[in-house]
Amino acid sequence: MNYKKVLFVVERDTITGKIKSGPALRLKYGVDGYKFLVKEDKLSQSRYVRNLSFNTMTSLYMLLKALLQRATAVNGDFDFVHAFFWTFYRYRKPWIHENDQSPSQLIFNYFKMRNGFGQKIVEMIAKILNDSQAVITWTEHAAKGFVNDGVEKSLVHLIPPPIEAKCNKKEHNNINVLFVGRDYYRKGGDIALKAMEKILKKRNDVTFTYVGKAPIPEHPKIMHYEGLSRKQLEDIYETSDILLYPSRDEAYGLAVLEALSYGIPVIASNLPSLAEIIDNNLDGYLANSEEDYLEKLESLINSPDRLKSFSKMACKMVKIKHDPKKIGEELKKIYESIC
Repeated sequence: MNYKKVLFVVERDTITGKIKSGPALRLKYGVDGYKFLVKEDKLSQSRYVRNLSFNTMTSLYMLLKALLQRATAVNGDFDFVHAFFWTFYRYRKPWIHENDQSPSQLIFNYFKMRNGFGQKIVEMIAKILNDSQAVITWTEHAAKGFVNDGVEKSLVHLIPPPIEAKCNKKEHNNINVLFVGRDYYRKGGDIALKAMEKILKKRNDVTFTYVGKAPIPEHPKIMHYEGLSRKQLEDIYETSDILLYPSRDEAYGLAVLEALSYGIPVIASNLPSLAEIIDNNLDGYLANSEEDYLEKLESLINSPDRLKSFSKMACKMVKIKHDPKKIGEELKKIYESIC
């Protein structure tokens, strides 16, 4: 079989050292008739962009990174490029850009650069993206963001990440609540801890697992892991019943999608991106405040039938929205349009 060759430009996670989850999922399931050649963006491996938190060094590093990339031509024995996130080399072949958020959503929301300089950066990125053959993103919210930023509407395509619905949770006794997030404040680690401390005072049959760096109090019902391998995290998913995800800002939330794929209902912040992953009142809840989090968490813990129903619906919705075969067919249409 003759394969078209795709140069797959990816970044590695600065904590785990693995390819970031979004491109890793595309690689895992692939596209019929296409062979991926992986090119790692070494410039993404910096402590200055570890948590996407804005400071002077972050800004200077990302500006230098962009200048170095634009000064570097990329060519070779491949048919086209599929580049992820903030990698903008001068590609000598047709190229596709994929991202979970638009330029303004990163610059204005994550880096808080709501000024003239930030706007200039957004305009510069949009101009670069208009030279691509397609821009792939994961939510309607992000797609609208790209268009509002100045990217041609005809270039923007919504193709969410592919993932299999596993739904193979292991039998266990307690109700296990999970939090996953390395950025303590942005991911709402403090909100999750406050809610769980109140729950644990009332219930002896509930445990809490916190994955991420945080000041966790000693408690016999709280398990804390600063870093886990993929296999270790999967083992925790298999014995978890609820995911708490009180993020203050979120481009997408792959941890939410992963939890749903294991049949774990999610209680998450009512943010535009998360509202597209979670079906409110069907496979989880969207919360609007700390009090709302606690109320919805107590409601789900106190209703075994609802928890079971949400779990089944989570698996069903993942199969419908994120089926790897269907997602692969959608991506193939984009590939075929530029070959």
